[in-house]
Amino acid sequence: MTEHPAPAPAAPFAAMLRGALVPSLVAAPIVVIALWVARGSRGGLAALLAVVVTIAFFAGGLAVMKRVTNANPLSLLAGALAVYLGQVLFLGIVIISLSSASWLDGTAFGIAALAVTLVWQVGQVVAFVRMRKSVYDVPASPGAPEAGE
Repeated sequence: MTEHPAPAPAAPFAAMLRGALVPSLVAAPIVVIALWVARGSRGGLAALLAVVVTIAFFAGGLAVMKRVTNANPLSLLAGALAVYLGQVLFLGIVIISLSSASWLDGTAFGIAALAVTLVWQVGQVVAFVRMRKSVYDVPASPGAPEAGE
């Protein structure tokens, strides 16, 4: 009889969301105010839009990853890489397409999106490292039969 591994709990994604969202929400007003002062009201509003777009897309990525946690490890890795690549590409497309909009300060938008993205990624990695999740199988106790026996 073959044993199937239990589905991974959603707790890692909740911890990573919390670990990334809190620093991003702390950095958001700092970025918006700094760009409002440096670039005027148009720059501040562009920074606010960038903060909202960036946080929404990265939080959405974690929500998608939570749904594929029951997949095998190779599919999970492929899904994680696809979600990350999709997020970065989409944010790049948004930044490039909005940079020429006359109603939006593209430079402020790009700076704010980059700043929040960096804060989000660092927070997410730090939260993951602090979880101390095992990434390997625990060795069997001495005297236990091997898996192939």
